[in-house]
This record gives sequence, C-alpha cells and structure tokens, in this order.
Amino acid sequence: MSGFFDSEIVRESINELDRLQEKLFSEMFYVPFFDNESKREHLNTMREFLEKQKLLVFRISLSDDSQAVEMKEKIIESAKMFGLEDNQSINAFFDQMEKSIKNLEETLDT
Repeated sequence: MSGFFDSEIVRESINELDRLQEKLFSEMFYVPFFDNESKREHLNTMREFLEKQKLLVFRISLSDDSQAVEMKEKIIESAKMFGLEDNQSINAFFDQMEKSIKNLEETLDT
C-alpha cells in the first residue's frame, strides 16, 4: 500500500464503504417487496454510502499519491456505468445521485 492508503482513517473509510456496499447489494433484489419503512431505511443506507463516497473522493483528490490518483480514475470509470457523462464532474454526478435518492423518498410519501 502507498502512504495514502496507510492512513487508518482512509482504511476505515474504505472498509465502511465495503460494508455498506455489501448491505446494499444483499438487499437489492428484495427492495421491491419491502414495506415503505424498510424502503426508507434502504434509501438512508444509499445516502450514507453516497456521503462516504463523496468524502473518500475528496480525500483522494487532495492526494498526489499515485495509487490514490489511480483509484480516483477507477471511481470515475465506475461512475460512468451509472450515468456519469464525459463532460460532467464527479461532484455534479454525486449531486445528481443525491437528487435521485430524494426523488425516490418523495415517491414513498405519495
């Protein structure tokens, strides 16, 4: 590991992201059968995951560590699979995802 990833804070952040991602994936196929409260909890987990992603990308952006730069490139490539456009910043993409979560929450209230 490089210096950036030797940081305990960074390692804990990545571990938490892994845990949340695993939880989201394990629930993915069951969400249509959830009651509204469970759906709301799932959306809260999605929001928490997004916030932690934003923080990690911010930390990575401040680093000139070669592995951190490589990870940021991989994150951007992965985001393209979820709708990040070539001319769109990763922060604008995160904002778009946050709005999508909010819109989903609003549909639960109707």
